[in-house]
Amino acid sequence: MLTSFLLVWLVTQAIGVGLVWLFTVGLGRPVVLQRFPRVAILVPVKGHDFELDEFLARLFEQDYPAFRVIFAVEAADDPAVSALEKCRALAPDRVTLVVALHLVDEGQKTTNLRAALAELSSDDEILVLADADIWPERDWLKRLIAPLVEGTADLVSGFPWLVTKDRKLASYALTSMAASVATIPRLPLLNAAWGGSIAIRRDKFMALGMAEEWRGTLSEDLQLTNVAQRAGCRIVAPRELLLRTAIRTDGFGDVTAQVRRWYMLVRVHMPATYGLTVAAVSFSAAGWIACLLGALALRLDALAILAAALALLVVRAAGRARLVRRLWGKAGLAENMGYLRLDPLVSPLATVMSAAYGWSALWMTRTTWAGITYDIRGPQEVRVLKRDG
Repeated sequence: MLTSFLLVWLVTQAIGVGLVWLFTVGLGRPVVLQRFPRVAILVPVKGHDFELDEFLARLFEQDYPAFRVIFAVEAADDPAVSALEKCRALAPDRVTLVVALHLVDEGQKTTNLRAALAELSSDDEILVLADADIWPERDWLKRLIAPLVEGTADLVSGFPWLVTKDRKLASYALTSMAASVATIPRLPLLNAAWGGSIAIRRDKFMALGMAEEWRGTLSEDLQLTNVAQRAGCRIVAPRELLLRTAIRTDGFGDVTAQVRRWYMLVRVHMPATYGLTVAAVSFSAAGWIACLLGALALRLDALAILAAALALLVVRAAGRARLVRRLWGKAGLAENMGYLRLDPLVSPLATVMSAAYGWSALWMTRTTWAGITYDIRGPQEVRVLKRDG
């Protein structure tokens, strides 16, 4: 019985490795736009973290002639304001700064975005949502809106690619979990909007009534995904739209809070997706645990399958290295090398952790995010319990 289970599990691991290599085929092809519609980029910002300056520099180096940026902060004394004011001084026709309110029944990021919506104009044809910790390439905007211009999508999203900056085991584990999501097949059934990089036509956004649909929610991207799917929108996630996001964590406690919050929000907004995700990661985790226990019991079949599974992880890491090289060249390969070398060893731990986090989020209703503690009872049922400071 154990041998049969482990063999089936090993086959699924091999399929996963094959999908990573398939993901890399054709990556890096140039993008060409027939026209350049005006783009309004909405960026909610809180604090002046180490990623912000890099984001701002890359944002204003975009190879795109017709865009403007609406930054939204929650308070006029936010530490990010000085950097954003410098951007506005350098490009007053391109930068708008909005100060949002503090609400007691809504996620602050959502409040910031809803405040930024008031600054849109009829000239803004495309609406882009972006997080202030991504490191976009020069062709990011062109790739993001290309499916909209070509008429092949109603909503376009990227995925994060985490770049570990602190060499902590917890950070490598989080990076491994994120990489597994970033390289899933780009099938319409699996595509969801990620708030770090989204593009949608302004008229479509308004027709969906998102200003009201966002009211009272913590997860603006999952709520947008739900509304778009109910309306029959085509959601596309081009493979090249992997956005490097530098991370530093405060250890496993920090990672636990982040991943459990993600699982909780998926459970609240997309319960079917949550169930399938937890089932898949639990199956993978069970295989690693069974292999290890069998190997410790000196079962030859378990030892052989464990060795084969670890070898597959090495092949998968090579596939991810190929992905990194194709998208970001030698410099990208160098900044990811620490993670790529350790991933075959970290991945089993990350898989077991992810399964545990998924199950632990089953009855979870509270989370602390960016210094604010929330109670979440439904997609639009959020209550602020405490604000740090």
